[in-house]
Amino acid sequence: MLARNSAIIFLNKNIKCLLITFVLINPAFVKGQGIRTKTEVEVAEMKLRRLGQTEKKVDLLVDLGTYYLNLPGEIKADLAKAMSIQQQALNLAGKIEYPKGIAMSTVLKGNILRESGDKIGSTKIYEQAIAFAGKMDLKDQLAAAYAAMGNLFGNEGKDLEKKIGYNEKSLALYRQTGNKLEEGNSLKNLGDYYNIKGQPAYAIKLMDSSLAAYKAIGFKELQGVYNNMCITNIGLGNFSNALKYGLLAEKTADQLADTSLQRSSINNHLGLTYYYLRNDQKALDYWLVAKKIAERYKDPGYMQTIVANVATILVRMKKFEEGIAALKELIRKYPPTDTQMKLRIPYILFNTYYDIEQYAKAEPYFKELQKFHHDLPKDDPNQIYLYRSIIRKLIHDKQFVAADGYLQEHEKQSLQQKNLLALSQLHRLWFDVDSALNKPWSAVAHYKTYKRLTDSIWNNEKNKQISGLEIEYQTKKKDKDIALLSQKNQLQKVTIENEGRLRYIFIAGLLIAAMFVGLIYNRYRLKRRSNLILEQKQGEINAQNELLRKILNEKEWLLREIHHRVKNNLQIVISLLNTQSAYLDNEDALVAIRNSQNRMHAMSLIHQKLYQSDNLAEIDMKWYIKELVDYMIECFGTDKIQFTLETEVIKLDVAQAVPLGLILNEAISNVIKYAFPDDKKGKVHISFLFMGEECCELKIADTGIGLPAGFDPDHTESLGMSLMTGLTEQLNGEIKMWNDDGLVLDVIFKRHNELITESSALLINKN
Repeated sequence: MLARNSAIIFLNKNIKCLLITFVLINPAFVKGQGIRTKTEVEVAEMKLRRLGQTEKKVDLLVDLGTYYLNLPGEIKADLAKAMSIQQQALNLAGKIEYPKGIAMSTVLKGNILRESGDKIGSTKIYEQAIAFAGKMDLKDQLAAAYAAMGNLFGNEGKDLEKKIGYNEKSLALYRQTGNKLEEGNSLKNLGDYYNIKGQPAYAIKLMDSSLAAYKAIGFKELQGVYNNMCITNIGLGNFSNALKYGLLAEKTADQLADTSLQRSSINNHLGLTYYYLRNDQKALDYWLVAKKIAERYKDPGYMQTIVANVATILVRMKKFEEGIAALKELIRKYPPTDTQMKLRIPYILFNTYYDIEQYAKAEPYFKELQKFHHDLPKDDPNQIYLYRSIIRKLIHDKQFVAADGYLQEHEKQSLQQKNLLALSQLHRLWFDVDSALNKPWSAVAHYKTYKRLTDSIWNNEKNKQISGLEIEYQTKKKDKDIALLSQKNQLQKVTIENEGRLRYIFIAGLLIAAMFVGLIYNRYRLKRRSNLILEQKQGEINAQNELLRKILNEKEWLLREIHHRVKNNLQIVISLLNTQSAYLDNEDALVAIRNSQNRMHAMSLIHQKLYQSDNLAEIDMKWYIKELVDYMIECFGTDKIQFTLETEVIKLDVAQAVPLGLILNEAISNVIKYAFPDDKKGKVHISFLFMGEECCELKIADTGIGLPAGFDPDHTESLGMSLMTGLTEQLNGEIKMWNDDGLVLDVIFKRHNELITESSALLINKN
């Protein structure tokens, strides 16, 4: 358990390394595709010689300067070259009065100064860029300047808060300008920062939004976001998703032939995921590959992190001396420079010496950890691991009362971070403490909580990961197995037939030799062989039945997945329509889009319920009608209409549930929009009840203005009315409507399935 803890503290440190990779190594995440190879540099230099004093030349100079800035390492010659090109861009932009070029080249100058270590100088330049871009209303360039200013601050304490503040300003501006690429970059960076801050759940939301922004413009270099999603899910204890995103990052990097330092981070996170999934050899293999890449780039930050991980896995593999030696070599070659790595090394050494019961050697490292515990803020995410070390020491020293106090603090922080893994380990330690303090009932409660959390993290997540990631190749494998089984069955049939022929020839010979004795013997042999054949066939039948059962389970899983995908696709279409509506100012078009969104949501609810339910054939309309009405109320934001529902437990298949849901959607939309003009208050009663002989009745009655005089539903050009009529025909039902202190809409149809379910009426008031 304690060896596992050593790796957990790695998370925040690793994110720092990750940010360096994206901001400095991969310019595509900063300014679009840009110039990225030597060939592109040569082409750019040729274009510069041909271009006159134009805005395009300024843009190209900025891209070229960014290329030299982002070359690996901090080589002075590269920075000098970048600064020379920046000065050309700034001079030309000023000469031709190109405000955007002035702002871009000013930000580039600040980036160069920051990379060269001149924080004061870069701060002044960024302030100039912010003032100029704000004055000229250059929102994209102002956003870039805010993001660049944020990069001046570290990833701890108040610095991290300032960094987040600047990036949130940047994100707001990119959203105003509709710059999806930079919106994606900002969301990704904010996801990193909030994960460092100890808010992984919110970080996941930001990264999901980042992926959506990137995919909206067809941006393919998503390995960085997938990598960040992997590490954030590790922090949440969701190792199934961590493995999924880690493998996606690796696959995407392979497809794009990415050989940057980012590959070290991807391998590092996959190693960490396999570490938590208890696959020590795979974890070690990935970390060794990550170490080679970091060595090639001579990056001390990555080397510190990865070597510490390698030492951790060696300790868990009972190679204690090798692990300790690796850490001491790390201290000698790559002395830690930041707080987290300075804390992590004594943390691992303390727990390792405790694992091998060399308590005297562990003591100096414990004192270092105590100092960190007192110096760090109480809400620092790393306190959770310092608490664990202190608790372990107190338990060893039999100071159980003191340990109980630290356990309470440990629990508060674990709950704040939503760290299920830390919580499970905490309750296991609490069990030991309460047992020693003679609190048997409390000890049992903590042990039960420990088992529940452990089962939730390990068994459930691991099973999901296995079924989700292996399904792709298991299908092909099973097809081959089925073909091989068919061949074996065919061969077995031929063999059985040949054996039968030989047997009958042998029996015929025996009959000639001794008629009477041979006949008796033959009967005995036939009976014995028949039983054997029956047993063999029964075995084959059992095997086939087992195979069919497995195939049926797989088909059910695939059907559930199809409903899930259909629901997701409908949600995507809803989101696309929502995005499209932002670019329209035609009210009729906006109304049409909103109506389409509502209809799609009505269908999406059905597929959502089906894939979440054990019954993939039918949907409970009592639940569905309530959910759809709640959605429509929320969508239209009406509070002057009171809805009441009276529904029975009636289950319909998809073929009937979808048209009925769309009819209900159209009817409620019409009531809200037309039945109560001028914000008039009113009531709507919706009922869905059995009428006997499997007939169902949907009735919607309102207290509104009703149908206009002379209205003929059979001769109307209303799309909604046509839809309801057509959908009722699809149900093989009958639709009627009449005025009765308002409008009454009545749809009667016969349910398809023959199952009779118990029903009970329920009256629900919605205000």
